[in-house]
Amino acid sequence: MLPVGTAAGSPSQRTRQREQGGVVHLYSCHDWPIVHYWRAKTLDEHPDMQVTDVTQAGTWRFSNQRTMLTLTHIADTHLGHRQYGVKQREDDMMSTLQAAITEMTAERDTDAILLPGDLFDSRDLRPKVIDQAERIFARVPEDVPILVSRGNHDENLSPREVTWLNYLHQRGHVVFLNADLETNPETAQFDIYNPDDPGYAAGFYDIATDGLERPVRVFGLQWRGARAAKALQQVANGITRVNNSHGQPAYTVLLGHFGIEDEVPTLGGTVTHADLRELKQVVDYLAIGHIHKQYEAAGWIYNPGSPEAHTTREGRDDWNHGYYSIALNQHTSSDNDIVTSEVTHHLTKRRPYYRVEFDVTAYSSAGELEKAFKQHVKAEKSAMLAHCRQDRFTANGEPRAPIVDLRFTGTLQFTRGDFRTDELSAWVEDAYDALYVQLNTGIRTADVQQLIADIDEADVFEDGQLNTAALESEVFETIAQESVYAEQASNVADVLGNAHQMAQTNEAVEDIQESVSSARQELFPHKVDDIVLDIDEDPFANQTHNDRVDANTTQRQLGQSETNDTVGVGE
Repeated sequence: MLPVGTAAGSPSQRTRQREQGGVVHLYSCHDWPIVHYWRAKTLDEHPDMQVTDVTQAGTWRFSNQRTMLTLTHIADTHLGHRQYGVKQREDDMMSTLQAAITEMTAERDTDAILLPGDLFDSRDLRPKVIDQAERIFARVPEDVPILVSRGNHDENLSPREVTWLNYLHQRGHVVFLNADLETNPETAQFDIYNPDDPGYAAGFYDIATDGLERPVRVFGLQWRGARAAKALQQVANGITRVNNSHGQPAYTVLLGHFGIEDEVPTLGGTVTHADLRELKQVVDYLAIGHIHKQYEAAGWIYNPGSPEAHTTREGRDDWNHGYYSIALNQHTSSDNDIVTSEVTHHLTKRRPYYRVEFDVTAYSSAGELEKAFKQHVKAEKSAMLAHCRQDRFTANGEPRAPIVDLRFTGTLQFTRGDFRTDELSAWVEDAYDALYVQLNTGIRTADVQQLIADIDEADVFEDGQLNTAALESEVFETIAQESVYAEQASNVADVLGNAHQMAQTNEAVEDIQESVSSARQELFPHKVDDIVLDIDEDPFANQTHNDRVDANTTQRQLGQSETNDTVGVGE
């Protein structure tokens, strides 16, 4: 049998085979002439290969393929996440995973389920969450392994001795795959899964395949944060060592939890394509999680997007959420087999989000604004209903109650205290029969604009450069004075400034949320049940990490309302 990734007649050159919709694509890390050589050599040596169509250099169409194995790839299920404090959202996480797994096993006939990280939303779980997860996994056929690696929500970089993933592994519900990165600083160590002695985790899992002498081999790499690039080099070396020891597989999968450059770049834990160069030589399918947005790259990197949207930003239509199915196909010849993959993305059934935006600039009084706003919301209702009736947002044929992303923009012409956003939010919830309304106010007030216009240059400018720390302090305090936090305006300004600094140093979003939430509980204990935080990104993400930026750039940024890509602190 010809091992996957080895060019016929030229075993020292690594050439990949990929397939989309029955078309096999050949990728080489060297020059195209090698592919032409492989092509001519294969036709010469294997005339029964039955190539029915060659559309371009390196692209073949085979007529004698058969699907020998199907994998499914889902990530970032975040079981236990009670978004916005709404219990129904916790239930959504469970029901969406259950529906997806049922579809995978019943309709996709999956032979294994891949889950690269953030199975759970936290390492500290309510007993009910574990119980429900075990019930879901118990319904999966015994011959369909659930292969799981660790994400940043499952466990941080200093894991406990025994985690919930270890527990599920020992109970036989999942196979927890983990790389030993400490024993050898250059080469990761992977131990094969032994069903008779599973231990607390394994390094790789071999899936036996009918008709092939060699298995499909799945490795796991845990969340490594900023150290991901170094870990990937160790993993590439470790996979090579395993294959030399246990024999070459027919197909290789790596589970990992990190982002790729240029895909939601404001989140941490990303690697570059250059970091993946050596890994590409030993991995056919890189199954990743962490970024809740569906994307794929280079014919071997795949991220399915979380099954549920977890922020208003993720709820947008351009963020696909779902899972992949990977059909591994065998193409037979007289003495060799070629293995290719056909990858398809499937949308999951989930809770709909619907955005309502309203510009407050044109209204001189609260009454005038309220009347116009309600007219606007009523006019949007038919569009909202049409959106929620899409198949992916229905349950038992009926549309699910939406989460409404309510955004006020523009410049407020009257006192902030007269702008009763809580009442308007409650009215929208009733009008749309919404599960929850997430309020985001990107408005400016006349006072804030005046503050920016009247800044004392002696306080915040030095040699034509703006000291952003001084400016932010004034702006944050002015905003706080005109909000429900006016009684603690100075302290609130300090909290916001600290959150900004944490964001600038790329600290985890959940850590920023925890910092702001803890400070708020201390300052406003009587408001603990009233306000939910939904911090998505640093509102100053486009600035440099220095304390000073060009004065004109900063003035422009402060003069803008919240963009579509930035979610602020919800009231």
